[in-house]
Amino acid sequence: MKKSTKSLILALSAFSTIALSGCGISQKEDFVIDFTYETANGTSVTQEITAQDVLDRYLTNNGATATEAYYNAIYEVALREVFTNGRFKDRLSDAQSDANRAVDEAKDAADTAGTSWEDYLKDTLGIVGDMSVEDREHQYYLQCEVTAMKEIVGDEFYNTFNQWNPDKDEASEDEVNEFNMVYGENGYIKTKLPYHVRDILIQVDADAANYSTGQISSEDAEQLYNLFEALVKSDTNTNTYADIAKRLTDDSASAKNYGEHLMDLDTSFINEFKLGLYTYDALYNEELRSNQEFENLVEKFNMPTDVEEDLKAVGPQYIPYEAVVKLNEYKDVDSYKDPTTGQDLTVNEGNQSYYPRNIIFNKYFNSHNINFIVNTKVDSSDPEHEYTMTDTGTVVKSDLDEEGNYKLGAEAYWPEGSSEAAHFQKIEGLEYPVLCDEKGNPIVVSRSETGNAGIHFVVIEKSPLEDQATAEVKLNEYYAPVNPLEQNGQDANGNKYYNPDFPKGSDNLPLQTYVNSINTTVEGYNERIYGNSDSGITGIGEKYETYTGTQKDFQLFQWVTEGNFKAQDDVIQAKVDQYITQKMLSVESTNTQSLIDAWNSYDTTLVEQEKNRKIGLIPETCAIHFGEMEYYGEGKLCYYSTSLNTNPGNGNN
Repeated sequence: MKKSTKSLILALSAFSTIALSGCGISQKEDFVIDFTYETANGTSVTQEITAQDVLDRYLTNNGATATEAYYNAIYEVALREVFTNGRFKDRLSDAQSDANRAVDEAKDAADTAGTSWEDYLKDTLGIVGDMSVEDREHQYYLQCEVTAMKEIVGDEFYNTFNQWNPDKDEASEDEVNEFNMVYGENGYIKTKLPYHVRDILIQVDADAANYSTGQISSEDAEQLYNLFEALVKSDTNTNTYADIAKRLTDDSASAKNYGEHLMDLDTSFINEFKLGLYTYDALYNEELRSNQEFENLVEKFNMPTDVEEDLKAVGPQYIPYEAVVKLNEYKDVDSYKDPTTGQDLTVNEGNQSYYPRNIIFNKYFNSHNINFIVNTKVDSSDPEHEYTMTDTGTVVKSDLDEEGNYKLGAEAYWPEGSSEAAHFQKIEGLEYPVLCDEKGNPIVVSRSETGNAGIHFVVIEKSPLEDQATAEVKLNEYYAPVNPLEQNGQDANGNKYYNPDFPKGSDNLPLQTYVNSINTTVEGYNERIYGNSDSGITGIGEKYETYTGTQKDFQLFQWVTEGNFKAQDDVIQAKVDQYITQKMLSVESTNTQSLIDAWNSYDTTLVEQEKNRKIGLIPETCAIHFGEMEYYGEGKLCYYSTSLNTNPGNGNN
């Protein structure tokens, strides 16, 4: 097997095993180092530290189990060795400077709090035990030094394995993947399944928990119409989906970043948004099934079997384009004008649920399952389905059949051959051609129940479930944490200078990736690598460095120790190994259970919604024929208590 700089870096130490035991260090491999601690007043103190000293310190920590103490001691001994005699010896001074700075900052914090340094060390920083204040300070310094060492090693670990192309050096792909945080079998992409998505949020006044008689404002109706009009006229130049998101979304945070989100399994998004996209990709996006890894990847969604059955039964819903046109047409209609007298008459005692805009909204837009927009007119026929209410025995008529579906109009809204009609494309797995963005990505519509109570319009820029063998841009290229430009984007002659390490297409030009999607400057690209909290930009590098949470510390432990540092007692070492395994599994178990709970909550919402909508939705024909006596007269389809107020000045009669 060929070696390379990568594989050699993994061997941080090339000496024999250093052992720890509760009764001293093995004579063959004594671990003794000197460390110099500089106090705040400039005094340098040199002390000797042994593996036993390290272990004793952890064993006396309150709340630490013996196994945890051994784990921490082994980790610290390994760190101190590689910073003293190994690969990181040139960075020891950096760790010491960081530790001294941390001690100084803690002293300032104690002064600010009006607490003595000794009490602050004991009560706030948790440095306990029978020792002098100087020794207590030394203990805290050692703790800060280890923290600084871990940060330095973590940065090196990330920088070593963030390359997008595993074939760019002599290491075999298996060697790289063994510790590869980004692309390996246990790496970020395959473990956390990142989705690059764009979202447009339209907030509405309607109560999200009301599944059939929610009430929106005239402004809400107009805003939805304006969005639809923009989407159906999107283009690749000045009116892209990203441009529309920046201009029209009600999510001010994501608007700054063109509606963009980087969503993975651990991202805390509302169920309708996150699980709605998972539902689409897992159950309806047939194009993804060409990926041989499809089923294994979908399993990571942790969708319970009974929830999957319910989701299939509910299915996607299709919104006719004309529905939003009608929504806008009826946005200000709240009374019926008598054709004979010209008087404005109150309808159904002014019950706002019967306002035409609300009837249209509830039927087509107040749905928490996934929805797609289709190029049809509405079906304006009277309802055909009847249901008997179990509590009262009342028979109600509904537009929805037993499966919760309604009919679409037979005619297309936009004529064939028009530029608007071209935006509706056939997506394998969906019943009708649906509205897509300028790139051909279907727009997934969902009603949120929590958080910002509105309607989300989402496109998937990059799905982790796609077949990498046929993908135009591979995932390891798409999420490459590499800036496409160097030297501020120009060479010595002022020409555009491309980073040779950035993934390129067959034309030898940089591919469109997460980093290279909208921004065009070196600084803008770096924001997408490292993040910018002020701009709300998630850095892919941030994701790579932090995705494992607690697991990251154990990954670094295994990387640093490399089998050269262990407990002398095999039984104790076995407990340490078990401790690491259990901790790593615990993190995954928590994340898994969180997803399962979210699916069950989402399922409960959809099941309740389906029951309610069949009997609770007011038929659409009541909006089309608002106030007409043929529909609103006593005993007619749309009659509610007293129908028309024929004498507005005297109230409802």
